[in-house]
Amino acid sequence: MREESMRAPFQVLAIPYRIGNKGITFAALKRSDDGHWQGVAGGGEVGETLLQAAIRECREEVGLGSRNTVRRLKSQASIPVAHFTDREHWPADVFVIPEYCFGLDCTGKDLVLSREHVDVRWGTYRAINTLLRWDSNKTALWELNCRFGNT
Repeated sequence: MREESMRAPFQVLAIPYRIGNKGITFAALKRSDDGHWQGVAGGGEVGETLLQAAIRECREEVGLGSRNTVRRLKSQASIPVAHFTDREHWPADVFVIPEYCFGLDCTGKDLVLSREHVDVRWGTYRAINTLLRWDSNKTALWELNCRFGNT
């Protein structure tokens, strides 16, 4: 059993994608608590690197994630600490935390959703972009789509 870890003041986001004969498809996950659609998202833990946090979150939320499947993106956002219950553990002068973005290659794999999500939808860039709630998710999706030569 893993000890309870201290939440670090950074967030990771990973957009699942698949490469197929008909092109690239992307996934959005529907949260069980508020019904919003988003990518895999969660907080880093003290002592983790960004990549370690992204891999852990992907494994926890969709059952996939490794150094070979998680790809760092340039997209980055800042999120107000008011969105996080762990903020009382952070210094008083921390008002926003960075969100670092990744792509998650799910080609040939099925996602196994955690209780955090109730549904997954796969679709084109346009279809998934329409579902996503948060601008940071839309920006990461756009970058990932561009990296596959689509603009």
